[in-house]
Amino acid sequence: MKSVEGRVWAEIYLDRLIHNYNIIRKAAKNAQVMAAIKADAYGHGAVEVAKTLEAQGIEMFGVASIEEGVELREAGITSKILILSPILYNQIDTAIEYRLMPTISELNFFKKLNDKLMRLKRPLTVHVEIDTGMTRTGLPYRDAEDALLRFGRSPLIRIEGIFSHFPLADGDGAFSKKQIEDFTELMKKISRQGQKIDFYHIANSAGIFRYARSHFNLVRPGLSLYGLKPSSHTLNDDFRPVMALKSRIVNIHTVPARTPISYGHTYRTKKKSTIATLSVGYGDGYPRMLSNTGAVLYQGQKAPIVGAICMDLMMVDVSRVPEVRIGDVVTLIGQDSGVEISAEECAAKCRTIVYELTSGIGPRVARLYKYRSRIVSIRNLLGRWRNQ
Repeated sequence: MKSVEGRVWAEIYLDRLIHNYNIIRKAAKNAQVMAAIKADAYGHGAVEVAKTLEAQGIEMFGVASIEEGVELREAGITSKILILSPILYNQIDTAIEYRLMPTISELNFFKKLNDKLMRLKRPLTVHVEIDTGMTRTGLPYRDAEDALLRFGRSPLIRIEGIFSHFPLADGDGAFSKKQIEDFTELMKKISRQGQKIDFYHIANSAGIFRYARSHFNLVRPGLSLYGLKPSSHTLNDDFRPVMALKSRIVNIHTVPARTPISYGHTYRTKKKSTIATLSVGYGDGYPRMLSNTGAVLYQGQKAPIVGAICMDLMMVDVSRVPEVRIGDVVTLIGQDSGVEISAEECAAKCRTIVYELTSGIGPRVARLYKYRSRIVSIRNLLGRWRNQ
């Protein structure tokens, strides 16, 4: 292929990732950092993100599934990998084989795991999840002390960490502070019983920067690693977005007033207009909700999206641009000539969260990994390439 980018691609700036990681590491002070790279590192590419951060000395990653952990191991990642979500009972063998740390979040999983380890006569390191207010997964807080004592009697299950989740870290401060108090009290009880636990963790990106008392000795940044903001008041302006999303013009029409555009004819031109078609659509993860409301950047100007976004294509009005050419690059998320369209802005127009936007960018979108403006590796549907 002559074009390394393809029809639509995300540029991932690894130097910005390192920059954001260093901000987090400084804010965490004496606590270690576990990078949350679940959902393909929030759409940025888990393998490349993990390799970059492992080279920076990070010692632990958080994923959501067995498959995500196996992908990292097979890519050569040697750091600790914690599966933050519950795994299925029939996946225990795989966790053992690939040296992945599962989470114990309910009693029956402990029984299944312990029985398996006793038969194999093999130890395994785990973390235990406590529900302090998320009401999703995890041992109920009221039962946690007794359960941890029981788990601690297993000769082959090593409890390395205990954790919980903030549901409102960027919102209700009173609720989050109560969670921190409860978690701290549990930590004291466990310590008084003589049970040795290496890590206690609850702080996500918002928690790291809003609640210093939530750091304990391990923090779990996700969005902030990628320069994204969970809310308008959580992160400072030192963070840099790690991803830009781009495509190319593949068709140009000059049409008269009242020309209908795209499926459903939800838009009609108001005057003679130049309409450019871009090779990107909701099949790539670009939200259909941005139809007739969003915009892209072309030659340093915002060009409005017109008509319904299709599965593979979308149309924009480029009438204000003097010379429009097929093959030109258009920026959907990122900067062009000092003008920016942020992922947060796109998510707000879709009435969703930025997590959903970036993690929804699909595998058809090539990832070009850059370090100081140089392409160091590429991932697309045909595989991975790394520059030497």
